[in-house]
Amino acid sequence: MQVFLRVMMAVVVMLMASRVALGQGVITSAAEVRALSPEAAAEGRPVKIRGFAPFVHEPGIALFLHDGTAGIFVEQPLEGGGKWPVTGDRIEVTGVTGRGYFAPVIRGVDGKAPQIEVLGHEALPEPKHVSGEELDRPDLDCEWIEVEALVREVLMNEGDIVLECQAGPCEFHALLEGPLPPESVPWDLAESPVRIRGVAATIFNAGRQMTRRFLRVNSLDDVVSLERRDRKAEPRLVRADELFRFTGEGPDELVRVRGIATLAMPGRGMFLRTDGGGLWVQTAQPVAAVPGSIVEADGWPRVGPMKPILRARGARVVGTGEKPQPLKFEAREVLHARHQAEFVSLEAELLDVFRGEDGTTLELRDHATVFRGLLGELDGTLPELVPGSRVIVNGIAQITSAGAFEPLQEEDKLLVRLRSPADVEVLSLPPWWTTQRVIMAAAAIIAVMLAIYARNRTKRHREQETQRREFEAVLSERGRFAREIHDSLAQGLTSISLQLECVRDEISEEPEKARLHLETARGLVRDSMREARRTVWNLRPLALGEADLATALQRFAADLTRDGKVIAQQEIEGTPRPLSADQESALLRIGQEALTNAARHSGSNRIVVRLRFGSDWVTLTVLDNGGGFDVAERVGKGYGLTGMHERVAALGGSLSIDSRPGEGTEVSATLPT
Repeated sequence: MQVFLRVMMAVVVMLMASRVALGQGVITSAAEVRALSPEAAAEGRPVKIRGFAPFVHEPGIALFLHDGTAGIFVEQPLEGGGKWPVTGDRIEVTGVTGRGYFAPVIRGVDGKAPQIEVLGHEALPEPKHVSGEELDRPDLDCEWIEVEALVREVLMNEGDIVLECQAGPCEFHALLEGPLPPESVPWDLAESPVRIRGVAATIFNAGRQMTRRFLRVNSLDDVVSLERRDRKAEPRLVRADELFRFTGEGPDELVRVRGIATLAMPGRGMFLRTDGGGLWVQTAQPVAAVPGSIVEADGWPRVGPMKPILRARGARVVGTGEKPQPLKFEAREVLHARHQAEFVSLEAELLDVFRGEDGTTLELRDHATVFRGLLGELDGTLPELVPGSRVIVNGIAQITSAGAFEPLQEEDKLLVRLRSPADVEVLSLPPWWTTQRVIMAAAAIIAVMLAIYARNRTKRHREQETQRREFEAVLSERGRFAREIHDSLAQGLTSISLQLECVRDEISEEPEKARLHLETARGLVRDSMREARRTVWNLRPLALGEADLATALQRFAADLTRDGKVIAQQEIEGTPRPLSADQESALLRIGQEALTNAARHSGSNRIVVRLRFGSDWVTLTVLDNGGGFDVAERVGKGYGLTGMHERVAALGGSLSIDSRPGEGTEVSATLPT
């Protein structure tokens, strides 16, 4: 039956939405507005709805309307509306639909407040009762509801009262917006069943998805305590070590504990020293407890990480005793569940100090046990803490277990929560002869010995090094002269030979053309002689002395291909710029070698010379469409290729030769600039 009613309600809502979509007049019910899609609601369709105001909070600019079909949020500008109703007023709201951030809303026109007319005032109608399972439904947003829940915690947040609750699987909080006086906070509602009524509100993300439910509650009268039938009128005073034993008090037993405060953490709780050992009492209630205060706390036992805790519904100071003194232990002795939450004193060696999100952390060691001390809020000045010092730390022992699923938990890690800088006492600073300094001194002695040995070794090898460098210089100079002769005289003679061959082939049939080749050969002879002189005097190449690199390469290619059997083409990419003498000389020689090889040996009819200037590099590429060759077979053979590699390597560049038989050849040299 319930499923049938839900289906019928959905059909009615769909029909109302379709009537609005067809433009059939002003929308008169909240259900029709909620049935709109965000895009349709953003069109600003006219709205005029009557209903009652289940929740109004003008300081928070929050106004809800319920007309019996559904609840809806009435959006007001940030400066507020002109006239605000109060909770329980019967009102008529005139405005337009809005997209809203989670569900469609009612808003005013052009960013103004909607028109609100108060028709009267009456008691709020009975809210809709929902279960914990239903409370998580997103479509419950803006509904006037009541739900039974268990209050887990009572908090005070900037004048607002917040009840952390759980109803079935749904965790939510009820918000009573203030400002409210601290004495009005119902601290005794902690761990109590209640019936709460209010407007279901929603926390959501930017994708219009619900992330958490909360209730907007008008007053504390809307929170009704449901006392348990089995709850004792007066809680029984128990020892801390009786909690959660096989025959001891469990989570449904309201108990009372009494002890001396060792550390109070406002808004969170306090540590007590009781007859049954240390105990953590969790409560957000402000209790004026300081170390030495005698405190009574009523509440329900709850399991803790190593020892039960008490979730208090109320705590109070009942007297003042002597300030508690820490119990002195060794660190390995503290690693026992019975010392959890106890105020202890430990002597240890300081290993390190560092700052983190939780505060100042001290890394400590007592014999073989390494543990940490944590000082949260730094109220005061810490003493000088030098790693290696012997210190005494006083604080609350917090122990964690090594295994989460072992029946008998084994204590593994220890954290001592310090209360103030006064809980750290430096007994002695580290001795001068620490392990680190001994290592440093030994390292210095070894370094001196190695330095003496290195000096003597250097002296012995100095003459050998001088001789080796002289020998390498001779070899380098011989190699340089060999490259210069190959790249200048040999290439010049090759060019002369090509021109003379043309004379031989054409002198009988085309004597005029043969004469031109002869004159070219004569010019090449003169250039070669000048180049030989410059090589002897270790000067720059003749071609570069007369022009830049690109022009020199172009002239050489033109002279080489003057017979017209081979076409030479030059391409320049980037912005040309002057290079160093060594770089221009090396690239010219490599280009001359590659051009000569292409014209003489490849059988190509087209050669491309490409110069590319980058931001910090320059690349010379010579491509031909000749017969190509097997590069692997030519490695180490022929002085031309070897000379190219040596020139490039001497300037920190790279050379690549890409060729296959029948596929032409590409020679590319890159130098850093």
